[in-house]
Amino acid sequence: MSFVDEWNLSYPIPNSIYSENTLSVRGRTVGQGGAGQYELKGSGSLANGDTLTAVDIIGHAIILEVVVPSTGQVVSLGTRYPVAKKGGKVRVQIQGDGAKRPNVGNLFAALLLLPVTGKVNDSSPLQEDGFAERTFWMDAAEVKPVGVSEDAYILELTKLFFATGSRYKDGQFSGAIDYDYKSRIDDLIALCNRGCKMRAGSLTTAFKYFADVYAGKLEFDYSVAEFMRNLIASQLIAEEGIDYEQGDDVLPAMHQLIDLAAKNSSKASSREKRTFQLNNLPAEFKTDFSRRYITSLLAKPFVILAGNSGTGKTRISKRFAKYLEVLDEDGEPNWLLVPVGADWTDNTKVLGFFNPIADGGKGAYEETGILRLIERANANPEVPYFLILDEMNLSHVERYFSDFLSHMETIGEDNLIVLDGYGDGGADRLPYPQNLFVVGTVNIDETTYMFSPKVLDRANVIEFKPSKAEVLAGFKAIEDAPDVAVAASGVPQAFLRLAKDIWEGANYISEDDANAIFEKFDKLYEELEKCGYEFAFRTVREVRMYVNAAHELDGENYELERSVDEQIVQKVLPKLHGNKREIGNLLKSLKDICDGELSSVKISQMAAKLDNVQYASFI
Repeated sequence: MSFVDEWNLSYPIPNSIYSENTLSVRGRTVGQGGAGQYELKGSGSLANGDTLTAVDIIGHAIILEVVVPSTGQVVSLGTRYPVAKKGGKVRVQIQGDGAKRPNVGNLFAALLLLPVTGKVNDSSPLQEDGFAERTFWMDAAEVKPVGVSEDAYILELTKLFFATGSRYKDGQFSGAIDYDYKSRIDDLIALCNRGCKMRAGSLTTAFKYFADVYAGKLEFDYSVAEFMRNLIASQLIAEEGIDYEQGDDVLPAMHQLIDLAAKNSSKASSREKRTFQLNNLPAEFKTDFSRRYITSLLAKPFVILAGNSGTGKTRISKRFAKYLEVLDEDGEPNWLLVPVGADWTDNTKVLGFFNPIADGGKGAYEETGILRLIERANANPEVPYFLILDEMNLSHVERYFSDFLSHMETIGEDNLIVLDGYGDGGADRLPYPQNLFVVGTVNIDETTYMFSPKVLDRANVIEFKPSKAEVLAGFKAIEDAPDVAVAASGVPQAFLRLAKDIWEGANYISEDDANAIFEKFDKLYEELEKCGYEFAFRTVREVRMYVNAAHELDGENYELERSVDEQIVQKVLPKLHGNKREIGNLLKSLKDICDGELSSVKISQMAAKLDNVQYASFI
């Protein structure tokens, strides 16, 4: 459908809004696509001091970019727009599927929760039957020239101007709204990121959509944005009485709505006992391996996943981290997967280092992804953060991981890592976060190193060994499992609260259960001591924490014998290694004591290997 006329609308926008060093981009809707053209007027100065006028950019292309004031994040609005000279004016031509791309008009109309401006392929409000009684659209943008990239000029948006008006009998429109772009968009992005964390049903879903668009995780789709916008608007009307079609400002109301959702979420959480339980998790986390993995994380924030290559160690650690994913205000997730390299011979690959020749000889601290994850964890102490070290034993663990091994044992505000040259003013101190969970995946072959007792004593070691049926089932599988859905708002925080309660000594088990654990480990201690493998205070404390974690996680399905069996195979057996003379009789004695399914099978496997090659170890 074509337009009634080729509109070239003028609005009472004061000339003062166009500052001296600013190019004005004015909208003009033509043709059938509704995407329009944008005229360039005025002049501006580039960062290098060169003067730029509208005529200068004929024949080039323009990239419109959003620079978020608080974070410096850059969002490109569509692709490069070619500049042509027609009728003595320079115009940026929005071509092709411009109405479908996140260009200036449709993206911000959606984000600002303005009334409907049209559909995906029918986006102009100026069509004969395409607009409502009151409608808004992007009329002009104030941009600042910031530089040249290859063959394109880059303009940074500073203000947006949305035209609005009622349709009179003569078909004329009137009025304009001047939005302070920088503060407005900063508020919106902060609001979206906060909104995705709140327990508020459709509100959470809608805000997360816009946050994901800004983070580059989703491609903008106008029809989806319209739907999400209406979800938010329905709650604004229902709970706050906001009538945005009559000109009410939606931002204050949205802030109030999110604050209310946060308070309700907090009240609901305080009424709940620790609600993080296995029966509430997705089915894929209810397998024995997954259950042991999650219980181990709750008991101690350091877990080692061992097994042959390709058994699913990295997969489960990554998928569980994705399940508990929370984005911070900058759109960064609360987990990081890092492959360990054979050249990790000190902690610089983990925590960075001070480079004295950086920044023109002034010196600067070279940060790593792990260091930035730790900083984010410190900034968000109520959210669990996950560091996944893939192939952790490709290098000697103690050489690059000693800081972590020491500090993860300490709880308190004074738990500081000393880093020369780190921090403002030479503070040289990095707090070790109490909400950081470290997971290491390991393979045992000729390219890797064995773990020392110091490392094994500090972790739960879970051996991944899928059954024959599970392995061969892959031949019949049509496709890989879909991505795991992110947990509902509040679930990651509930996971961390339960873990902290357990670390701080909360006791959920009965006195009878405690006595049963004592009797089992009393017998184990006597036999292990004979060969120098007795355990100490740390093992006792962490076994107790594991059983308490299992009690809370498993709920009605909690089994004391199963939890004790898992701790024998995860905390005691991993430290055993030696030849037949050293551990032969010990394995025989342990087999008489350990009647659990996991421990008895593992002891038999180690004994069989000892008979075959005269040496055995756990992994």
